[in-house]
Amino acid sequence: MQVFRILILVIFGFSGTLAYGQAKGNYDYRSVQNTFIHNQSQLIQSSYLASLEAHGTNTLRVRGLMNCEPSSYLAIFSLTQVGKDQEETSALVQAKTDSILAKLAAQGIETEMYVDMISFIPIFEMELSRKLFSKNTYNEIPKGFELKKNLHFRYSDPAVLNEILSLCAQHEIYDLVRVDYFIEDLESLKSKMVAKAETLLQSKIGRYERLLGADFKNQRRRMAEGFNLHYPIEQYQTYTAYVSNKFNVKAGAGVNEVPKTTSEFYMPKMAKGYDFVENPSILAPVVQMEYELVLQLDPRPQAPQAPKEITKEVIKKEVFIIDGNGQLKKIEF
Repeated sequence: MQVFRILILVIFGFSGTLAYGQAKGNYDYRSVQNTFIHNQSQLIQSSYLASLEAHGTNTLRVRGLMNCEPSSYLAIFSLTQVGKDQEETSALVQAKTDSILAKLAAQGIETEMYVDMISFIPIFEMELSRKLFSKNTYNEIPKGFELKKNLHFRYSDPAVLNEILSLCAQHEIYDLVRVDYFIEDLESLKSKMVAKAETLLQSKIGRYERLLGADFKNQRRRMAEGFNLHYPIEQYQTYTAYVSNKFNVKAGAGVNEVPKTTSEFYMPKMAKGYDFVENPSILAPVVQMEYELVLQLDPRPQAPQAPKEITKEVIKKEVFIIDGNGQLKKIEF
């Protein structure tokens, strides 16, 4: 008997904004939207990645988590240079980038650098102009030029970031915008999670058949699955180390409170609520991938049976008499 299977695939979009734990960059402090990300990131801990309409007799669910080590990183630094004219401004930026490249090569640091042009605009100042028959007038006059570029550094060893930070600081470049994570073999990692989930699901089916004394082979099956990725920039939480002495203050007395420092820490997905966890022990922030596989089993509807043929029994009546001689005779009608 043929078994029908209905496949529903749910795939979540992947964010392109990533971060390195020891220096995730200043972008997070500038964007108000990231406050919402911090507060909402942990809510995904218990959410489902795949769903089916609840009309199956038996629903089997397998959830997995994988901590993925990145293959490479991308650090972005912001460079702003001011000069008297176009030539001087461009020359100062070129000198800095050439010097950084030369020092990277001299120190044998394995990294690639790309210079991204952002803006090149004039800077104005105000000049007061006084005329005989008019009010005082302020006019804008060119003062100089401002050139902004971003320096992109791609590297595979996370320790290289410290060397890049040092070289950029030597050239008065201090603004680390962000650090991105990249995973080159994402497809193979997904395949590994799918294979693991399928093995566990088959084990669950066998266990249910043994415990319930049922046979699920010929039952109708419906399936759904879903992936989700969580990057370090989504997993940072803020906290304030607040310690204060408790004592009674006299009425009218003023109290000057010292500002408390607010810091952040990396809070990954906890290894709970999952059927399996790949690479459970982590030291540095990682990209976390979730996978969920859902299977519903319900009995196949019985095929309608053909109606039974109704046979009408015909009763044939016969009449007999006994004559005067005691003989039994049939009377024909």
